[in-house]
Amino acid sequence: MQEVTRDVPARTEGELRLHAAIRALLSPGIWFVLTAQIALLFVLQWRAPADATTLVSTLAVFLTATSLMLFFYLQAGAFYALTLRREALTVGEIMRAGQTVFASFVWLTLKAGLLFALVVNVLVLVALMLTGSDFKSLLQALSAFFGPATGVLAFVFVYWLPYVFVHREFRLLPSLKASLQIALKRLPHSVFLVLLVLIPAVAIGFIPVESPVLVDVLTSAATGIMGWIAYIYCTDILRLPQQVAPGKIPV
Repeated sequence: MQEVTRDVPARTEGELRLHAAIRALLSPGIWFVLTAQIALLFVLQWRAPADATTLVSTLAVFLTATSLMLFFYLQAGAFYALTLRREALTVGEIMRAGQTVFASFVWLTLKAGLLFALVVNVLVLVALMLTGSDFKSLLQALSAFFGPATGVLAFVFVYWLPYVFVHREFRLLPSLKASLQIALKRLPHSVFLVLLVLIPAVAIGFIPVESPVLVDVLTSAATGIMGWIAYIYCTDILRLPQQVAPGKIPV
């Protein structure tokens, strides 16, 4: 596996956006990961019957954990493989690339999850003290803001995973800091990412919880492919050469 990424030639903003969209749409590997993601959503929603035996319950937990780890492997492989070349991504490239970064990616994801949980708990505790509400009432009040808040968070740190895999920086805090600095510097060019990341996250909040299965599948596919376009775009930005041609966008 090649460990050094090739720089992306200096390109205009429009060229980078178009390349990201075309590469995502024409990559069998990305559609394979999206299919796995949608399948995982259904697996996570399934529950063993209340009267199930211990063996059945244990098997259900094992299969769920296995599916989750497989999805992490595919995601890690896709994230890494996309930083190595600029062509359409194949399933084989994902499977090979996952071997290199799977363990590091899982460990990074665990650390990020723990940090997120810590921040949320602190914010909830502060809100409880300031409002005097009980825990259940506060969660009900905040549930309406969860989708938009998640979208804002994803937008603010949209360069995080691209930075992690382009620079092989799997330390949590340094990668978060660097990605935030890049996002702030790139803020004048962020309209494209707002359309791909922020607006879909807000729009999902208006979809009824008990929506038909087809709606859930189509929504997951649409938001998923938009997320991959955003990832490819950010990856190409981070791989631009230091010296760009006149009229080209700076990092």
